Amino acid sequence: MKDVLDHIKKTIGLEEEDEVKEEQDTIIVPEHSFYEIIMMKAKNLDDFDYALNQIIEEKTPIIMDMGYLERDSPEDFKLAGEKLKAFRTKTGGEAILLCKNGKNTIIITPPEIKLIRK
Repeated sequence: MKDVLDHIKKTIGLEEEDEVKEEQDTIIVPEHSFYEIIMMKAKNLDDFDYALNQIIEEKTPIIMDMGYLERDSPEDFKLAGEKLKAFRTKTGGEAILLCKNGKNTIIITPPEIKLIRK
């Protein structure tokens, strides 16, 4: 008897209304909470090292302006590049150059956060 009633509901369209109500009550919860992103200027190698430590310890992405370091100390700028390469290899973190109009702005993320290049 229940099968007959279900069939009648399907043909009349009553069952679709019930499904729509169920979909409206559905709550979607994001997998991740919001991320805080730190913005900073690396004026020396200590600032750069501090930023890498923040990324590792706090799992916080950082947008960093490397222009000061490049302009004031090219040797430290090269060393920072080597440290960044080692960071990426060791931890699996990511880094992308955002702009190169004299500022060399990069974003560095921990391995838990993936950057999508388009």
